[in-house]
Parts: sequence; C-alpha cells; structure tokens
Amino acid sequence: MAQPSLEFYSSLVRNIEGECSFLRISGDFLVAGSNSGQVGCWSISSGSEFWRVEFEGPCSNSDSFGEVLYFTESNKIHSIDINSGEVLWSVELQGSSDFVRCTSEYLWVTSSVYNFEIQDYSEGAVWKLGLDGTVIQSWKTEGRAWALSSVEGRALLGLSRPNCGYATVSELSDIKYVSLENENPVTVGNDDGDQRVFLGHSKGGVTEICSGESTSLSMADSSVSAIEFNGGLVAGLESGEVFVGEGFGSWSTDIGGSVETVSIGPSLDGENGIWASTWSNEAKLTMIELSSGNVKLDVSHPSRISSVCSSGKTICFGDSSGLIFILEQEVLRRRFSQSDEESDKGKERLAMREKIRGLRRG
Repeated sequence: MAQPSLEFYSSLVRNIEGECSFLRISGDFLVAGSNSGQVGCWSISSGSEFWRVEFEGPCSNSDSFGEVLYFTESNKIHSIDINSGEVLWSVELQGSSDFVRCTSEYLWVTSSVYNFEIQDYSEGAVWKLGLDGTVIQSWKTEGRAWALSSVEGRALLGLSRPNCGYATVSELSDIKYVSLENENPVTVGNDDGDQRVFLGHSKGGVTEICSGESTSLSMADSSVSAIEFNGGLVAGLESGEVFVGEGFGSWSTDIGGSVETVSIGPSLDGENGIWASTWSNEAKLTMIELSSGNVKLDVSHPSRISSVCSSGKTICFGDSSGLIFILEQEVLRRRFSQSDEESDKGKERLAMREKIRGLRRG
C-alpha cells in the first residue's frame, strides 16, 4: 500500500518557481519568496494568486509589520505592500543581505561577505534602517551573523568564528561582543518575540539569553540545525533528535535523518503538534505529539523542505522544487482518516483531486 503524499494532506498546492526560501502568513495572505527572485502572494481561503513580483534573486529572509513585508534579496532589502504587491522601496547594502527583523519604528538587517580564498565569511555588518528605507547607521562585525533578534531596542546577533558568542548593538553604543559558556560556533537562533533569545551551537546545546543573562541548556553532542519558540522551546539536531524545553515537558525523540526545520502547527487531535523535516536521499515530514513526543504521522516527499511557517490551525511548507503546500487542521484530520482507503484508489481519482486542488482548494 502506497503511503499518502504531502500533496494528499494539503488543502492547496502552489508554485513559486525556484527553491522556496521564505514563507510568511499575514491574515488570509500567504507570501513566498524563492532563490530565483520570485515573490508571490496567494489567498489561503480561495487559492487565488493576488500578485507576483520578480527580482534578480536569491531571496533569503523576511519579516513583516502590519500590512508591509520586508525581505532580503541579493545585496538589497525591499519593502512591499502585502495587499497590492507594490514595491514601496529598495535599498542596496554592502555584501549579501542575510537576515531582517522589524519593529514598529525601524529595521535591523545583517549582511556578509564570503571570501572564496579562505572558504569562509570574512566580514559582516548590521544595519539600522527606518521603515521608509532610510539608512540610519551601520556597524561592521567580525564574521557573519547566523541569527538575528531585536531585543529592547537593540540588535542581538548570534556569531560563529572568530567570535563564537553573540553581539549587541544600538544607536547609543558601538558593537559589543559577549562570550558564552558554550564556546562553540552559533549555527541557528530564534526568539520569543519579546526578551528571550535562543542560540543553537555547532556541537550541541542551546543558550538562552534574557535581560543580558545567559543560561546554557545541555543537549546531545550534535549540531543544532533548527530552533522554534512558540510557547516553548523546540530544537532539531543533525543527529535526527528533536528536543523540547520545560514548557513542553522536556522530552526528546529520535526521528532519523538530519533535522532541517521544526515548527509548531496543527495536529490530528485538535491540539498543536511539532512538525519536523529531515533529509536523507528524500525528505520526510514527521508530526510529533507535543505533550509526549510520540510520532503521529510520517510523510515522505521527493524534494527537500526548504521553508516552513505556521499560524493558528494552518501550516505551510515550501520545497526545493518551488512547490508550496498548505495544510489546514480539519482537512488534515479528514484526509488522515481517509488515508488507507485513498491509498488504494486508482491513479485517475488522484489525478482528478490534484486538478481540483489546483483550481481552488481541496
């Protein structure tokens, strides 16, 4: 019996043309960007495409405030009206634009320069911009930032070599480097949207930073490859393990393969669950029960899962081929109950379902 596909569980499938590099949900809007420079917007409820804008690419990271999307692309930072797709402004930076985080008053953006002679990032910078695109100030950094958060009016950057800790910067002071108990390079980071920042390290472990104080959280001796914070901490490791913090019961589960993304989203029981993607010859999406760590669903997929976002009872996945899959809780539960029966259906019915899903939603 064939295992149901990611498309089978999806309410909607769309194409962004090029590897999907970011996804963002804003109300009923789903916005996506790709490595080929495409940025598009769809209605989640109807499946209609509202607009599409093409840039040189690659697009890399995004954030939003109100009805405005901010995203990094090549050596630039752009601002787009989510409702209309109008490009409000574009600003060119020095080096490759990496991360962007916005507040109600300004933007923080990081950039970096890759040195092919040493096969590493030789320098970087963090920029402060007004919401109108005005460059307020910039600071050079030693090496590239691998995580960016905005905390209490400051930018907080997770760093790799040569400074394997973090740095803070504000208009009132120069850049300040801070060492951590875990001295290994930072690989990934996330925050709670307020005062708590979480940094994953290359040889395992997560550092929590709050009000200038850092706490080292021990995990397996494997590189932290993904972090999510949504009411509690979730971390994925290259070893295939998924760890959760005290807020979710402090458990770990080995799902096999190298974990590349983690997100909290809809589940089969009406509560939230953890979705983790791994890669080993093919992608695998695993849905894990939040309270226990029990695996509830495994879905194989031929292309790498390159981006994920969730909001309420909806979760979206973008893959390396440019396809975008939208999963909604009620549709997910219904399809799961039908999965055994549907797996035995002929190709003709599956093709018809795909056609209907392409016209609107499943």
